Amino acid sequence: MRPHFLAFRRTLPGGMIVLVSLEMVSESVVHGILQVERRTEPARQLFDTAPIVARATGSSKDDVLRQLRALAEDDAELAVQIAAWEAEHPPAGRKDGWQPGEGIRD
Repeated sequence: MRPHFLAFRRTLPGGMIVLVSLEMVSESVVHGILQVERRTEPARQLFDTAPIVARATGSSKDDVLRQLRALAEDDAELAVQIAAWEAEHPPAGRKDGWQPGEGIRD
């Protein structure tokens, strides 16, 4: 199995970066992940990888990239996916009234 390689990158308002990486599992199986690097949370940058907010599998790099790039370029749907990830992974020790989706701009 080969490591993931970066196939698409996009910078969002507020200092977030969308990354789409692909992995060739075999000649006919490709896995892809969509991650969002959030510069606004330094602790996660130092100790964690960027959150994976979507995954796709297909028979070619183009197929998987097309699926994930559609989400990566849709600000409204991307905000929904980020908020869902944040709801499942609240920052440890936050006591300041943080809400899922906070800081995401449409």
